[in-house]
Amino acid sequence: MRVLHPVHSKEKLVSRGRYQYLIDGEPTGDIETWQVTRLPNGDEVVRADLDGREASGASLITHLVRGKDGQPRWLRLRFQSEDINAAAQYTFEKATVRVARVAEGQPRCMEAVDIAEGYVVDYHTMISQDYVWRGYKQAGGLNQTVPLFSPDLWADETKVLRGRALRFEVQALPPKVCVVPAGEFAGTQHFRVTFEDGVLAEAWYDNRGVPLRWYFPARNYDFVLTEYLKRE
Repeated sequence: MRVLHPVHSKEKLVSRGRYQYLIDGEPTGDIETWQVTRLPNGDEVVRADLDGREASGASLITHLVRGKDGQPRWLRLRFQSEDINAAAQYTFEKATVRVARVAEGQPRCMEAVDIAEGYVVDYHTMISQDYVWRGYKQAGGLNQTVPLFSPDLWADETKVLRGRALRFEVQALPPKVCVVPAGEFAGTQHFRVTFEDGVLAEAWYDNRGVPLRWYFPARNYDFVLTEYLKRE
């Protein structure tokens, strides 16, 4: 697993795992490896390595620090594709995200993105898709609209990794058993997610908020947990 910052001796492993990415039921070749550790002060570090160098050609390495309250503190990432080599840091404040980003051959950019309070963060790894579980606060299966911050991986090199303030709608569905290569999980938290562009997805989580599966029915994209170890 590639990392931006090595694990410190005082970090304690909380969990680790791996995801497989599929289209029409067939592996794409993109593999994501991740781990969560806890610092002595109670903060958690989420590291992820999305390696598509032998498949899609893309590579994304991320390092998120979140407080013991679950709120994100800061995120660093490095993104590489056939045409782009870029890195960024995002510092999360109450209603603002401060962005420092740079792409190869481009000047360094400093930006501030205003966003609604209570936002969650999607940084494009599967482990970061816990944002739905973290953002949903309703009871009784009611729909909720949640503000979302997300770096833009698909912009051209002058704008790649800029921050975007988005929204998504989420509805809780009845709990059900979720079977993935990592095991059978009973009583999972099950959601239907609708994005601003109308794309629909279904998502399943365990009781820690770890994404077990994301499925996009219109595109037949499937993201499944294949390995999972819990230490605490």
